Amino acid sequence: MKTLKYFTVLAVVLSVFGCKPEDFGPITTKVEVVKQMQGTWGLTKVTQVDQDAATKGFPYKELDITSIYPYKDLTIALLGDASGTPTTFTITNGNAPKIADLTSGTWTVDDATAPSAITLKNGTVTNILKLGSYAGLSSGKFYLTKNKSINGKVIISYKYEFTKK
Repeated sequence: MKTLKYFTVLAVVLSVFGCKPEDFGPITTKVEVVKQMQGTWGLTKVTQVDQDAATKGFPYKELDITSIYPYKDLTIALLGDASGTPTTFTITNGNAPKIADLTSGTWTVDDATAPSAITLKNGTVTNILKLGSYAGLSSGKFYLTKNKSINGKVIISYKYEFTKK
């Protein structure tokens, strides 16, 4: 019985002092999202989402409307300085429906490390576009989302997919 007691104490002491935290390195290198967003992007796909249908679980809630209008005419150029800080933008709509009220000005992001929105500004006019995802930036894909609301409730969303030119 005495041996079992010493063995238990020894096991506890070894488990407490034998463990040490492991120092893991980073999983990946730092991704500079804002810098990757910079460049000229052509609109390649537009999906309309009926948010009311999505909320109610209806089967038809999304529709690819890319071919309904000449969306592929639209390009957006997001420029930045040498350090990657956003500076100016230009939107060329062509015959495509507008995704913003502005065609040029300055742009910023809400968070330089993990942005969720782009703010376009020219004088007193400001437009905010939500980032749908920036996971595809390294492969040349960029996603924006624009919501249309009535009385504060989002009714329709548009998902825009851009490809780097």
